[in-house]
Amino acid sequence: MRKAGQRVLLLLLLPLLLLSFAGREAAAAGSGAGRIIMDNQELSLPQGIRLENVNGSVMIPIRVVVENLGFEVLWEQKSKKVTVQQDGKTVQLAVGSKTAEADGVTLTLNAAPKQNGGTVLVPIRFVSEQFGLKVGWDNSDKTVYLSGGEAGSSVPSADPLPAVTAAPQPIATATPQPAASPSAVPAPTAATGQDDDITAGPASTPIPGSAGNVAVTQQVLGAVFSENRLIVAAAGGAKPSVSRLSGPDRIIVDFAGASFAADFVGSLPGVAPNGTPQGKLDVTGYPLVTEVRYALFSTSPSTVRFVIQTAGNQPYQLSTDDTTGLVTIDLNAVNSGTSPASGTGSLGKPVVVLDAGHGGKQPGAVSPNGKLEKDVNFAVANKVGALLAQDGKVEVVYTRTTDLTLGLADRVKIAEAARASLFISFHGNSLDVTYPNREKINGSETYYSRTESLPLAQILHKHLVAGTGFKDNGVRSKSLHVTRETTMPAVLLEIGYLTNPGNEAAMYTETLQNNLAKELVAGIYEYLGL
Repeated sequence: MRKAGQRVLLLLLLPLLLLSFAGREAAAAGSGAGRIIMDNQELSLPQGIRLENVNGSVMIPIRVVVENLGFEVLWEQKSKKVTVQQDGKTVQLAVGSKTAEADGVTLTLNAAPKQNGGTVLVPIRFVSEQFGLKVGWDNSDKTVYLSGGEAGSSVPSADPLPAVTAAPQPIATATPQPAASPSAVPAPTAATGQDDDITAGPASTPIPGSAGNVAVTQQVLGAVFSENRLIVAAAGGAKPSVSRLSGPDRIIVDFAGASFAADFVGSLPGVAPNGTPQGKLDVTGYPLVTEVRYALFSTSPSTVRFVIQTAGNQPYQLSTDDTTGLVTIDLNAVNSGTSPASGTGSLGKPVVVLDAGHGGKQPGAVSPNGKLEKDVNFAVANKVGALLAQDGKVEVVYTRTTDLTLGLADRVKIAEAARASLFISFHGNSLDVTYPNREKINGSETYYSRTESLPLAQILHKHLVAGTGFKDNGVRSKSLHVTRETTMPAVLLEIGYLTNPGNEAAMYTETLQNNLAKELVAGIYEYLGL
């Protein structure tokens, strides 16, 4: 089942951009054209273009933003479609349509794109979520602040944004979890004074802020029980208080002053009569935990409560991460204490996060012979992980252990929550069918985004080339989401080109994959000094 030295940290697909932005966006149609500041540099707006308000949403020119990120933008005049491409990711949206496509996943926009002359304006919320940007809005001077998250950059304190609605994505699991009906969740009872009761009260309303804005409220965005840990995503400064009760034994986790986010994510969800979330988290396979349930415990003050019912007096360890908003109640602890140091796992070993690129509905590149990039990425990541686990020198965390559709931001969240020592993303390269002599381009490449990742990139690239035997295309710097937004040393390995017959034939063989895994493990140990 679970191998020593390994753990798969499962994270729900959580929106970290929080409350409704409509009220703040509505004021965008004031005087002046407005400004867009990206990473402390002002972007030039096309002549005659103003930041506009459409049904309460601030609209910005998509080309201005994505071209400054180095993305390719294509415009189809007849269908009025915009296509944005970078590194295998494709986003399509159309003027007048409130739906968009991101690698085959349908997204709902809060406002339809609008054409102004030769410029297409899209909702700011869409730009922030699809292209990995942090967004702020200063209503006083109609300025949009965008940040790619590079070290040293900052966004002035401004109003947060909600997430674009997308179809629910499955959570990565090491073993399949049985489904359960919401009807299995008991209905809430009235408050009785028993601390293990979960009582649902009316949903909290936003707190009015200055200038007609909505103040940031404390919210619980989602929760999951994984690897004997309760992981809760909180925002707005929500902090937990933890207590223990007996008869039966249980651990009570309260977020006083907090309410559930409108799009709260939890497993086996139910809904209380007043419309607030209530339910249980799946604890299948954890014999020391009877159940984990959640609901709005009280309304004065508004309090979100989680109850972990245990078989006996179970030790626990509380840790919080102010950067990600993740709160973890770890039942693997021998005694309660402080959280592990950054860069080490619960066993005190370095944590290596292995990211198999693409997956699920996002196959990545497809070779001329029909082979999928996601398959070779997954195979190599698992072979590297198996060797690392066999040695037991490090703790291994996978971003996915199945053929799962997983967003770039979610891969970063997993690495951050794991307090990783390093992050390695596996990919296969390809070229567009229109690229001249594309079948002749071959070789292995290593990408990094932040200076502190360069030593890791140099070491692993040496072993990457030794493992594949392909042409050495060198170490390259590029602004890629998973290597840019992570805070630990992070690299993206392009194993070879699926569009090159020789590379493709070798990449899908056990011989190359096993040899590459051995080399990369040697490179990881070399970097960590193990």
